[in-house]
Amino acid sequence: MSQASSRNQSVAVAVALLGGGITIAWYSSRYLWPTTERTLESVSSSSSSSSSSSSSSSSSSPDVPIQEVECSQRQPTKEESKLLRILSPGTISIVHASITGTCEKLAEQLYSELSALVTNRVVQVGSVQEWDWWDELLNEDDEGDVKDDEGDVKHNKVPLPVLILLLPTHTNGTWPPFAADTLERTLQDVQHDWRVQSLFLKNKLQVAIFGMGSSEYDDTMGRPARECVRHFQKLGAKCLLRLRVGDDAVGDHAKETFHQWNMELQRKLKVGKKEESDTSSKDCACGAEAKPNGGCHQHAKEPFEVEDEHADYESDEEDEEDAEEPTVMDLEDMGNAMASEKKQEGNGEPREMVTPRQAEQLKKEGYKLIGTHSAVKLCRWTKHQLRGRGGCYKHTFYGITSYQCMEATPSLACANKCVFCWRHHKNPVGKEWRWKTDDPQFIVEQAVQTHVNMIKVTKGIPGVQMDRWQEAHTVRHCALSLVGEPIMYPRINEFLSELHHRDISTFLVTNGQHPHAIESLLPITQLYVSVDAPTKESLIAIDRPLFQDAWDRLKQSLVSLKNKGQRTVARLTVVKGWNSDEVSGYAKLIALGHVSLVEIKGVTFCGKSDASNLNMSNSPWHHEVVDLAKTLRAELNRIRETDCAVPQYDLACEHKHSCSVLLARVDQFLEISSEGKRQWHTWINYPKFQELAARHEADPSFTFHVKDYTAPTPKWALFGAEEEGFDPTDTRHRKATKQPKYTQYDDRGIPTHDHTGQPLAEEERQRLFQLMEARMREIGTGSTVTELRGGAKEIQDASLMFRGLVVSI
Repeated sequence: MSQASSRNQSVAVAVALLGGGITIAWYSSRYLWPTTERTLESVSSSSSSSSSSSSSSSSSSPDVPIQEVECSQRQPTKEESKLLRILSPGTISIVHASITGTCEKLAEQLYSELSALVTNRVVQVGSVQEWDWWDELLNEDDEGDVKDDEGDVKHNKVPLPVLILLLPTHTNGTWPPFAADTLERTLQDVQHDWRVQSLFLKNKLQVAIFGMGSSEYDDTMGRPARECVRHFQKLGAKCLLRLRVGDDAVGDHAKETFHQWNMELQRKLKVGKKEESDTSSKDCACGAEAKPNGGCHQHAKEPFEVEDEHADYESDEEDEEDAEEPTVMDLEDMGNAMASEKKQEGNGEPREMVTPRQAEQLKKEGYKLIGTHSAVKLCRWTKHQLRGRGGCYKHTFYGITSYQCMEATPSLACANKCVFCWRHHKNPVGKEWRWKTDDPQFIVEQAVQTHVNMIKVTKGIPGVQMDRWQEAHTVRHCALSLVGEPIMYPRINEFLSELHHRDISTFLVTNGQHPHAIESLLPITQLYVSVDAPTKESLIAIDRPLFQDAWDRLKQSLVSLKNKGQRTVARLTVVKGWNSDEVSGYAKLIALGHVSLVEIKGVTFCGKSDASNLNMSNSPWHHEVVDLAKTLRAELNRIRETDCAVPQYDLACEHKHSCSVLLARVDQFLEISSEGKRQWHTWINYPKFQELAARHEADPSFTFHVKDYTAPTPKWALFGAEEEGFDPTDTRHRKATKQPKYTQYDDRGIPTHDHTGQPLAEEERQRLFQLMEARMREIGTGSTVTELRGGAKEIQDASLMFRGLVVSI
């Protein structure tokens, strides 16, 4: 069959499969070499002709004009050429489905190396989203193929195409969303489509697959890569080499595993040598006859590989129905390597938590490492209040002195990989403690000393008030929310006691994945549980937990708070498009714990990161957080109608600068005088707490409760106050050259006051209203969520179009 006839037959099949029309115009044009230039009219014309001829003989269809491309000795740059087809002879296609950027970096590294080494193939690299996989797999460029009587390719003038896939592991072992919507779905559909012949990729495609994952996620590590191998085997593709999976939870295992896999791949590709043109005629990728039971004669037993003599990587069965399920190694035989990472060599002692690479990354982020698993970092609010520019929301809500607060953690490891984590996942992960354990007294002593040293350095910052700078040398508060999960530290109670002995208050934040540790925790100043999502599904999506039963653990942790006598907090981090809906779900979770306080805080966008899919549109405005808080209060009141044991909550404080609102229990924090005046007591009497904590330590039978150490909340900190949570003893600082263009808005989001606080003219307000109406006609009313490539979500809302605008002065 001529090349043109073969192409037109493919178009005819496409018409039958997809229904013709404009879809087929695109489908047939995608079949062509990417260098072909065609106008829209010519595409429509050729596709129409192909569609009309599909009902008769495909050979009568007019030829599709193409421009042939020959393999060049020089590798084209990514900028100089478009991506060639996956089944184009003589191509090596490196495809990644990167989530955090790791697989993309590995793909770029591989592209760079192969481009420099390969002399008779075209190497290309791209994301899995850049190909239409149904089209790519069902249509190939077969110019130069010589077929036998049965129609199978006997010899190729150029080497068979090679597909190299680098696949990470997503939540619960699933494929990355964009890869699932493209490649995975295509492989499943094609495999079960009766119109596609079995083993149709036999002698047409060679594949090599590398997976990434974390052994902390139990048996889900590398699952997409394993499934991908099975799919391609069932479709008849030949696997060049064994699947390997890099473990990013074990030191440099991923890097070392990829290096060995890469070396084996290059050996299979015979890079730097003249390739044999009849490689595909052999049974094995190495060019030799296959062993009777499958596998390769040249395959050596290497680290991280499964020694499986019966693993079949070629799918040579004549009938798919008679084919046995292909054997694919699950995680490779990583036992020895992982054991050597998890145990120090020679003495069998537990290894240190932080690897040298992780330590380097954390230090670049500004962390000061303490011992083998702890850290401190100077909070920006500490520096702000040192300069008299305002304190953090804890200053507004609870009366801490921000410049005397130390942000620390006794455990850098965490059991979640939250999408909103501003630490960018540079820290280790783990479900249980398996590392060296430093002495708690040593950690506290070194943490305080390191923090004070950082305070000393701030003396030269312009605007630092020397009286505050002197006081800052004495640490009075510790926010255990820096990074990681502090409650994982096995000696956490000793650590907390050591802080209390130094008259340092304790604010501990846990992600709710260790309920038993919460139950055994000694009384602390304030205990937080992060409630990041209202449903099980959204919790998995946003927290990406290691534990399979993360939802049940969260609920059990909240129930454990009910029995705590001290202040407890449910902390909600609002991420628009991810967890800002289904407020009734939040209310049900909060009702489980009868928590003292509920903090609702908008997520802070910390810039683009390979480890996060967030963008600026995911950060809510303060008025949106206020609306959510009001809705949550109403939902809690609705629950109280049927369950009177659930406490009553009301809006107590707000801190606009942090987009934070505080709901507090009326029975614990609100006092109403005989004259009917309401007085909130959300602030803390810190000396009184230290006194009570010391009595409990001396006599564990002594108990104390929330009301025993409350203090009145100042008026400026209350919800609805003119100061909006900003301490009037400080001075609000804005950039000298830019001011918000508008300072007040009506309920619709239309500006009412300019940057000086003066009311806008009616004509100007009407003009702005018309602009908003036009925008609403374009994108609709309310918020719309658009799913972007890579799993990101973009939020559009016409009512927000004027917020964030600035004016130069």
